[in-house]
Amino acid sequence: MHLKRAAKILVLFGGPATSAEKMLRRVHSVDKHNELTEDIEFWTRMTQAMSLPTSKKPTKRPTPPVINTPAPTVVDVFPTPFPVIIDVTPAPSLVAVVPTPIPTTVNETVPPTVNDTFLTPAPTNAAVVPTPAPMIVSTPVPTLIVTDIFPTPVPTPQASLPCGLTPEERATAFTDLALTVTPQETLNDPFSSQSLALQWIIEEDALDPPVCPNADDCKAIERYVMASFYFAAGGGKWDQCNAPTSNTPEAIQAANDACNRVVTPFPVNNPRIGAESTDAWLSPSDTCNWGGLACWGTQDTRNGCMDQLDFENDGLTGTLIPEMSNLDNLRFFILEQGNTTGTIPTEYGLFDRLLIFDMDFNDLSGEIPEEMYNLSLLQQLDLNDNNLGGTLSPNIGQLTTLTFIQLDHNSFSGTIPSQMGQLNALRKFC
Repeated sequence: MHLKRAAKILVLFGGPATSAEKMLRRVHSVDKHNELTEDIEFWTRMTQAMSLPTSKKPTKRPTPPVINTPAPTVVDVFPTPFPVIIDVTPAPSLVAVVPTPIPTTVNETVPPTVNDTFLTPAPTNAAVVPTPAPMIVSTPVPTLIVTDIFPTPVPTPQASLPCGLTPEERATAFTDLALTVTPQETLNDPFSSQSLALQWIIEEDALDPPVCPNADDCKAIERYVMASFYFAAGGGKWDQCNAPTSNTPEAIQAANDACNRVVTPFPVNNPRIGAESTDAWLSPSDTCNWGGLACWGTQDTRNGCMDQLDFENDGLTGTLIPEMSNLDNLRFFILEQGNTTGTIPTEYGLFDRLLIFDMDFNDLSGEIPEEMYNLSLLQQLDLNDNNLGGTLSPNIGQLTTLTFIQLDHNSFSGTIPSQMGQLNALRKFC
């Protein structure tokens, strides 16, 4: 084994082939038993042979050239690819060539072709692009733009709000409306009938739809006035037609059942609303349908406005409020046999359409206001059995339409004015 390797090494290092062959033959011929000895001798001879400079083998020492030959070959192998790479790199050549085709392509082939290709379709595309663009923008934008989405919900809540007002706006509007007929100091008093009425109409009135303080009609102001009258006249302690104890259907029905008050059926030529209705006061129904009230009918320009207030012997108390004069179309003011005290407000001289003013059997005091003599349409003045005093004004002669006047059982003094003789329509005076 070792001899074989030695022979191979000898050949590798350029030793003479004859020596190697001898070595190999010897290896095969030597007896196994002498193998160790022969190996030692072999190694000795091999060492000597390699160290002898005189043998002819050194002549072939030009082996260096042989060694050098492969060396240059190796050198040629590596350097060759470098130059080849350098030559192939024709980066410079390609760089020089690239610029050439680029200008050539740009100037001759590509530009004209590209220009013709884009210029021709360009107008076509340009004409097509603007067309879809506006269509797409205009279609989704107006549709999606809050036109149908936001404006739709906005009107919806507004339409659902009473009178198009928020609760706060409605409260403010009703307060402003009340201030047109009631002094601020009166409304500031939380116990005044006007303040109670305003609070009720803003916070408790269950009428649906409610009256609108911003509407151009008589409904809002008259509901406020009649509610004020209710609290001023002792409402809640009347013999009948008192307000419901709550807004539940059962309470409302019970209050309506306890009201049987209807107005006196005067022979009038116009249709009326509520003349036969007997709803409880402050119930969630039209004011015209409250017991003891009636309004102008639908065939008149004063549609729905108060026409008649008619209570007799129903346990009314309290005092008369000046706001009643804002019932501009009232023709019948009848509160007989009650317990109303205080004086007749001067504002009652503003009842331009008043035909009957009947408050006999009450506890009124003071004098008949001068303003009352301005009621040019008044036909009946019935104030007997009160505590009125003073003298009758000569201006009583202006009431030329009077047919009935009753002032007995009062505390008047003085003489009867001569102007009474001008009352040609008068039928009864006592």
